Amino acid sequence: MTFLAAILAWLVSLSLAGNRMPGRDLLPTSVNRVVQRLGNRTWVYILLLALPVILLSMVLAWFDLWLVSFLVGFGSLVLVFGPGDQADKLKQYRQDQSDGETELSYELAVGAFDLPEGLYEGGAGQMDEALKLSLAYQLLERFFVAVFWFAAFGAPGVLLAVLVRHARIVFVDSSSENSGAASLAVQVHHAINWIPVRLLTLSLALVGNFSHSFAIWLRRIRDFELVDKALLDSALKVSLPENPDAQQPEDVLAMMKRAQVLWLVVIALAIIFG
Repeated sequence: MTFLAAILAWLVSLSLAGNRMPGRDLLPTSVNRVVQRLGNRTWVYILLLALPVILLSMVLAWFDLWLVSFLVGFGSLVLVFGPGDQADKLKQYRQDQSDGETELSYELAVGAFDLPEGLYEGGAGQMDEALKLSLAYQLLERFFVAVFWFAAFGAPGVLLAVLVRHARIVFVDSSSENSGAASLAVQVHHAINWIPVRLLTLSLALVGNFSHSFAIWLRRIRDFELVDKALLDSALKVSLPENPDAQQPEDVLAMMKRAQVLWLVVIALAIIFG
């Protein structure tokens, strides 16, 4: 059931575009409203994570039907995966660049790939460099983290991972990182991503330049303090066979797609022989 829900959700996401995903903003909007009303306190953060996950677990346990668990898991994964139209968005991004529409390409990258807002005085090359990591990190959080926690705990695991991600953004933006709640949000998000990002970087080694990237992966796997973005960035640079300066966002997307297929195959094999 885990593999079937994951593969069907992935296939559905590939056929969806960004403007055909109703309900995707419901959870982040709800998290933001709760924090605005109750404040960015530590107990609010804990309640925000625990209450929805416990309620969903109780509902699934009460029904105790595989069909209900499957439908809830499938629906949650579709919403978390989001539209799988990154290739089309990249084509539009390139078209805007070639047409000289730098502002349009920037807005597309920010909106579609979560590119950090800022000044890219280096032009298209500097934007491409930042886009590679933004694209990979977006897929890490939308696909790989969700699939890992879904395989571990089902739909409640997916809900927890998504709540942790959105809560970190809201709590950090609404207070200084030195505050208790914001610091806790950053640490929990780091812990939630710790295993998935290391499995992903291992997957990138398997589908990319194995000899070089695997040696680096072994040296960094036990470094708990190494943040997920830094680890993913270094893995991307050594996993692709080309020189890092010659790598393009399209190369990163192709390798991440291969890693997605690898994860689904591994889950299928684990279910069959487990």
